[in-house]
Amino acid sequence: MGDDEGRSGAMTPRAAAGHLPAAFPPLARVRCWFEARELIRFPDYAGSAWRGLLGHGLRKTACVTRQPTCAGCLLIQHCVYSTLFESPDAAGTPGGSPHPFVLEIDPRAPRVLEPGTAFRLDLQVLGAAIQQVPYLIHSFGVAGTRGFGRTGGRFILTAVEREVTLGSENWRTVYDATLGRYDPLENAAPVVPPAPRQVRLQLRTPWRLKRAGQRIGARELSAFDIAHALYRRLRTLAAAHGGEPTHFDHRRLPSDPEALRLTIDWLRWHDWTRYSSRQDALMQLGGLIGEVILDGPALADLWPALWFGQWTHVGQGTAFGLGGYRLASLQESDR
Repeated sequence: MGDDEGRSGAMTPRAAAGHLPAAFPPLARVRCWFEARELIRFPDYAGSAWRGLLGHGLRKTACVTRQPTCAGCLLIQHCVYSTLFESPDAAGTPGGSPHPFVLEIDPRAPRVLEPGTAFRLDLQVLGAAIQQVPYLIHSFGVAGTRGFGRTGGRFILTAVEREVTLGSENWRTVYDATLGRYDPLENAAPVVPPAPRQVRLQLRTPWRLKRAGQRIGARELSAFDIAHALYRRLRTLAAAHGGEPTHFDHRRLPSDPEALRLTIDWLRWHDWTRYSSRQDALMQLGGLIGEVILDGPALADLWPALWFGQWTHVGQGTAFGLGGYRLASLQESDR
């Protein structure tokens, strides 16, 4: 679920706008519109529920072998479900590929929806998965018949939109449930807004970052933790889903601590616990939320990655929608 606030065009420009370099992976923003057919009660954080529903719907849609798991399946490298949710290893991505989708969860969205209420979910799709959007559409339809929770919470998919140009908030309908037809949309080349002298980052969903294997808390976060996490995320996405991974080598970042500075407006740890049916255990997935300001001479070089990262998210749990942020002017606040 998303909105168009915090767009970077309101910030004081420092450098001219330009097209996004080809080193970045292809990315499409998708907006799905639904209508509640029963009372829906979302959990504290809806990302886990959405991911579980989508995974169930996609597996029911795409799996032809009906095996209980994807391990050892002959089709694992070619199945839509496995490529989206199991993410087979790709060259240059040790430990598995990052999922080619990111859920965009609005933490301020209503948690209780009455029957007949329209609501939406935004998600980003990367690389070859952009061509698999029709499977996602069908899967959301299947997911709606299952609903949220054991007490119902069913819904229907009514329409799907695609953003015409990344960051433009100009959306075009590509699927209308009344017509049942999907009209693919070729995205225009993204244009990066001018780099500002300073920028506010609104950490909207929990950031789970590590430094030297240790979790980074509110007191430890630095500007270079953000830059390194961003480059790490984009490097793995480029290796798995298209782009140039070497463009995001952390050695390209400056070593001078004054080159990129962090000012904390407000920052705190937000706890979030979810139950994993796969592991039959509670999982702690808390992280940092708040608002921070970045400035310094290195900001201009980091700017394209920082702008693009609004839709890839950073850190752990991005497939659940964690690590989300928006850029805003210093005058804007998300509180």
